[in-house]
Amino acid sequence: MTLSSIPELANIVLPAFLVIAAGFLFSRTKKIDISSINDLVVYVTTPCLIISSLSDFTMDPSVTAKLFVSISAVIFVTIIIGGALTKALRLDSRVYLPPVVFANTGNLGLPLCLFAFGQYGFNIAILCVVSTMLLHYTVGILILGSGKDLHEIFRLPLIYATVAGIIINSVGFEIPVVIERPVTLLGEITIPAMLFSLGYKLSEMRLSRLWISFLFGSARIFLGVIFGALFVNLFGLKGIEAKVVILECAMPPAVFNFVLAEKYGRDSETVASIIVAGTAVSLLVLPFVISYLVNQ
Repeated sequence: MTLSSIPELANIVLPAFLVIAAGFLFSRTKKIDISSINDLVVYVTTPCLIISSLSDFTMDPSVTAKLFVSISAVIFVTIIIGGALTKALRLDSRVYLPPVVFANTGNLGLPLCLFAFGQYGFNIAILCVVSTMLLHYTVGILILGSGKDLHEIFRLPLIYATVAGIIINSVGFEIPVVIERPVTLLGEITIPAMLFSLGYKLSEMRLSRLWISFLFGSARIFLGVIFGALFVNLFGLKGIEAKVVILECAMPPAVFNFVLAEKYGRDSETVASIIVAGTAVSLLVLPFVISYLVNQ
C-alpha cells in the first residue's frame, strides 16, 4: 500500500464503516424496531435496486454463469473445510458452519464494491448477492437441519426482481419514466439502510468464547479471499468481474446467519459472537484486500 493510495483507500472503506458506526451509536441512545427497516430493505428497496441496476446493465451470459459457478465453488469448498474444522473441534456444525460459509455480500459488500469499482462493479456485486442468497436459502437451510423449509427461497422478492431485471434487459424494454424514477429512488435507500441496520444489529450482539469466535470469523474472511482468487482464475473471470467476486468472498459473516439461527432454534448467541469477531477482523483485513485489488 503506497502513501499516495491511502487517501483513496480511506475514501473507499471509511464511508461504509462510518455509516455502520452511526447505526451502532444510534442504538446506544435510542431503541427502535430494526426489523422494520430490515423488512423494508428485503421486501421493497433491494428488489427496486436490483431492477433499476439490472434493467440497464449490459450482461454477458457467460460472465454471469462464471460468476455464479465461482461463488458456488467458494461456498462448497468452504463447507468442506469448515465442516472438517467443526468436526475436529467437536463443535455443532449447524451452529458454527453457516457463519464461516455465508458472507455479508449485501450489507457490507455492495457499498464497498460501489466505492471501489464504480457502478459497473456494483452491478456485478448485485449478481454476487443474488447468487449468495440463493445458496443461503437452500444449502444454508439444509446445513441448519431444516430441509423442509427450502420453499422459503420462493418468498424472496429479490429472486423475482432479478428475473424481471434480466427480462427487461434482454428484450430492451424501456421502463416508463413515471415508474423508473420511484423505483430508482426506492433502490437508492438500500445501501445506507443496510449499513445503518448492520451497525445497529452489531450493537445488540455480544462476544463469547473469544478464541473460537475469532477463529471462525477469521476463517470466513481468509478462506473467502484464498478460494475466491483461486476460482476466478480457474473459471476465467478477469478484470473488475474477478475483483468484485474476490472482494465479495472476503466479506465477514453475514448478519443473516444470526437471523436464521434464531429462527431455527440454534445457538444464536454463538453465531452472533462469530459475526462480531469476523466484522472486527474485517476492519483490519479489508483495507489491504481492497488496496491490492484496486491497484492491480
